[in-house]
Amino acid sequence: MADEGGQDSGQAAGFTWGDLLAALIEQHGTLAAVAWKLIEQAPGDDVASIERALRRLRQRGQQGGGIWGQRLLRVFGVPASVESRVRWMGLYHSPFGDLPLPLCVDQLRLWDRPPVSTSRARVWLHLGHASCALRARALDDASAQLVKAAAALAGLAGHDDARVELALVQAYAASQRGEPVLAALDAVEATLAAAALGPADAACFRARVVDQRAYQLNRAGDHAAALALFESLPASDVHPFASYRRDAGLAFGCLRAGRSDEALRLALRACEHAGDGGYTRLRAMGLLLVARIQGQPEGDRARARAHAIARRLDDHELLARVERQARRSSERG
Repeated sequence: MADEGGQDSGQAAGFTWGDLLAALIEQHGTLAAVAWKLIEQAPGDDVASIERALRRLRQRGQQGGGIWGQRLLRVFGVPASVESRVRWMGLYHSPFGDLPLPLCVDQLRLWDRPPVSTSRARVWLHLGHASCALRARALDDASAQLVKAAAALAGLAGHDDARVELALVQAYAASQRGEPVLAALDAVEATLAAAALGPADAACFRARVVDQRAYQLNRAGDHAAALALFESLPASDVHPFASYRRDAGLAFGCLRAGRSDEALRLALRACEHAGDGGYTRLRAMGLLLVARIQGQPEGDRARARAHAIARRLDDHELLARVERQARRSSERG
């Protein structure tokens, strides 16, 4: 990072222009080979002048890369390992969202600098910021990040996973504002059907679509239709997140249908899936479901555990869920 005098200290934290060039040199052999690749995008320049420009760029840490930084990212992008890391921070169904909220924000800020923040991978940073804002109950901040994510995707080919992620988070944010979301979820399903995804991501995205649809049905009082949606999900355990969503949804549906014993069994199994996948936040939500099924006084212990998790995660949205359920339980008591 630059010191107070504006000079590069060589101590930049996170991924730098120097790191990007080192990765490209490792891949292509020499700096000259990287320069030759860029000549195709810079008619009239010679290899020697491009090499000099790249050496200067290498010293810029995480400052703006200028025209040569833009050309480098346009031709090469960031390494796949780096994009995979920021993708992990932007996907709601990764365990990143189950880390303490301040830690998530710090990590996103660390990566939200050039060259990553000016690359195609920046869409995942915006999505990660949006999810954190939703956890902090900062809906306006989340909406602003979603607008930036949509702009980052505009004109890009591929990125099916980012498009589905964006559409799902947009639908969730709309529901939090009390807006109708069924048409948006129809569009998500169409995008998902056409997307080229691996089995794990496809299962997680599908479970998230079902969860959002079922939430709308449960709010409308159509619990049987909501339960049928969760029953339509595959019984096989492709990914812990998808398995959690399925079994938690089934548990709630069974509870509404008066099948409390089955509901408790499924809720406890959902907690196991959350633990197996490292989803601390989901485990807290599973414990809230257990508490709801058990009622007072048996459910008080599970609710207290969920409250402790929410406090450790500094998760305002999760704390609000715990407090809302505690208030309703007290009123019923």
